[in-house]
Amino acid sequence: MKKEKTPQEHYVVFTNLLFIGVVLILVSILFKDTVFFWILWGLGLLIAIAGVAYRGKYFKCPHCGGKLNVRGLPKHCPDCGGKIL
Repeated sequence: MKKEKTPQEHYVVFTNLLFIGVVLILVSILFKDTVFFWILWGLGLLIAIAGVAYRGKYFKCPHCGGKLNVRGLPKHCPDCGGKIL
């Protein structure tokens, strides 16, 4: 049986995807005026958007299932007040 990820694990995945996307966008600047610029920039943008979409879909309270639309990793759910950390 597959174990459900904790909110902390989902947060790590989200931040890693966002970080990788932003780094690729910044690295693309090194290849300005070449085709590699657009490839790296587009790939970075897609990965960053995937990270934000991942957060929207999977970053939920383990108690009530409510979305955790707050900055960072909260200690308590804003909807039910259940402990997250």
